[in-house]
Amino acid sequence: MNCKKCGTEIENGLMYCPKCGESIQLVPDYNVFEEELLSKVVEDKNKIKEDKFATGVYNTVEKPEVDASSNTSSKVQTYREPEIFTKKIKTLLFLAVVAVAIIGVFMIVPYVGNHSYDNIMNKAVDAENNAEYAKALGYYEEAFEIDDKSFEVIYGLGRMYYRVKDYDNARLFLEEAVSMDASNKKIYSYLLNCYDALNDTESIYQLAESTTDEEIQELISTYIMLPPAFSYEAGDYDKDFLLQLTVNGDYQIFYTINNKNPVTSGKLYNKPIQISEGTTVVKAVAQNDAGEYSDVVTATYNVTYKQLALPVVTPTDGIYNEKVMISIQVPEGCRAYYTWDGTKPSANGIEYTEPFPIIEGSSVLSVEIVDEDGNISPTYHGNYVYQP
Repeated sequence: MNCKKCGTEIENGLMYCPKCGESIQLVPDYNVFEEELLSKVVEDKNKIKEDKFATGVYNTVEKPEVDASSNTSSKVQTYREPEIFTKKIKTLLFLAVVAVAIIGVFMIVPYVGNHSYDNIMNKAVDAENNAEYAKALGYYEEAFEIDDKSFEVIYGLGRMYYRVKDYDNARLFLEEAVSMDASNKKIYSYLLNCYDALNDTESIYQLAESTTDEEIQELISTYIMLPPAFSYEAGDYDKDFLLQLTVNGDYQIFYTINNKNPVTSGKLYNKPIQISEGTTVVKAVAQNDAGEYSDVVTATYNVTYKQLALPVVTPTDGIYNEKVMISIQVPEGCRAYYTWDGTKPSANGIEYTEPFPIIEGSSVLSVEIVDEDGNISPTYHGNYVYQP
């Protein structure tokens, strides 16, 4: 680089000209190149002007020639810049654009790499592991802007909002995480802590109703005393069954089957409850060692036995002069019993396995069908007379 004042060449790193003492202004390399290139172009332009003035051929404006017949003047011819000047300007602009593009690439590529999803998530995990929860929260929020459907991001936001004690936002993201992975006990632990911090007991009960996982139910029972669970859901049934009551924790269970309050009128549960034909309303409650009660739960059971059809017997009753074979239609999963003396077949009859012959004389054939649940059909009675 040369001194602007005296033209002496100056070594790199010097702040003043060694000859005249002029202060040197340092600017980026590509600006120095631009300035020197412009200076060269201007010098060339001035030299061209001086040469043309010296030869008498340089005119900025030519006087118009007047046409007497048309009384109009020709257009003014002006001087055009030399073509080399235009080419140098274009070269300068091109080099400037290339320089900016190169600088941009070196700036953008590292930025994109540092702000990729994987890079941000790694930073979030590192910050969380170092207990820098506010910092980790910022990274998780940044990752959420890239992928708002990621389970890892949603669960991470739930954890970090909980860590910084923003429980309202924590519950939103943790509830979303639970819906995405309903078997993750750790998520339930964070969510229960969040509900507990908000004193939201109702949400804990709702959470208990939403899962049947025994481990999660046991975890929930450390926050609230859950009511007894029934082995059969309330509803309609077609046979008798034994109802079992269970509870998480070392609690006692009291129940009623007459629609009364189990807290004041309950019977201590120690064996399964028989539910038979008709309507039975079961109410139950749990009690801990301190005498505190859980919520009362109620279930209504309607038991209606299956109605089996009257047995179909062929041939039907009547008078016969020759021996015939009697058949009984037995529905799938059922059995048939019969007697010839009119007594109840299901109690002391013969099990039907194949067609049997009519007996001689006058007899009453009785038939009943019994299904796999022990339901008994109406009794078929037929008077058969066999006279050979």
